[in-house]
Amino acid sequence: MRHAMVLGFMLVSLGASAAERWTAPYQLEDQRGRTFRVVFGGNKAPKNVESRLGIVTLVGKKGLATARLQRVEKVCTPVCDAPECHSVGVYTQEPGTKDVGEGLVALPGRIRGQMDTPAPVTPAKPPSVEQWSSREFQVPVDERTGGILLPEGVPPAAFRWTSHAQGGAQLQRQQGGVDFFTPPIQLAECQQEQQPPFTRLTCPAASLLYEKQQLLFASFDEYGVATTEWVATLQAGGQTLYLVRVGLKTQAVIGLLFHEGGRWRLLVRQADYSLIC
Repeated sequence: MRHAMVLGFMLVSLGASAAERWTAPYQLEDQRGRTFRVVFGGNKAPKNVESRLGIVTLVGKKGLATARLQRVEKVCTPVCDAPECHSVGVYTQEPGTKDVGEGLVALPGRIRGQMDTPAPVTPAKPPSVEQWSSREFQVPVDERTGGILLPEGVPPAAFRWTSHAQGGAQLQRQQGGVDFFTPPIQLAECQQEQQPPFTRLTCPAASLLYEKQQLLFASFDEYGVATTEWVATLQAGGQTLYLVRVGLKTQAVIGLLFHEGGRWRLLVRQADYSLIC
């Protein structure tokens, strides 16, 4: 059942550049009551952390609440028999703010809007070769912050479903050349789900999110679980923003998916420190 909490709208997002209205969400590492630990990444706190991230809006399953930075801490965990460290911001909700329930992410600045639950997932007819096979490769719409980024000049990975002589279709990947998954990801082994406005193909070792026929994100079992889970919706300033948990290599993070300027964008903040050996 849908629920909505009308909170009005105001945004002061100093975490994004002046040209950008939204920035990739910061992940939450822990919460204890009204205190939350927000992952900054790296060994040191971000530059100008007080002015850029002194105030954040916590997004939770019950709603939104502003929180103020109390301190920055370093967290170290053993990876490959050596400590791997990153920085976190410890935030406390401002007085008078409501319980947000289970925390999802933190967004820079003060945001007031309306939170909605996702549309229900309904099974659809099995995916067909006629519907999904294509001559054109599609590049997912994610824009990543942090982590290991592609060197300049290297094209991003692109995907398409290509039919084969046996009458089925398999997923093909292209990045600076053409290569195939081993073993191949077969369309016949995938389940199709509708979650308006999205369509999801859930396959062995893969999850692909579409809007109609446009590929938005492709997730694979790479040291983690493939997922493209829509977890919440934020209505703010006349714009609809979808919070989507996506599986990256070694981790799953919640990104911000929205339609702007005639195109879809998915802002994702991935870890810029090692998570596995």
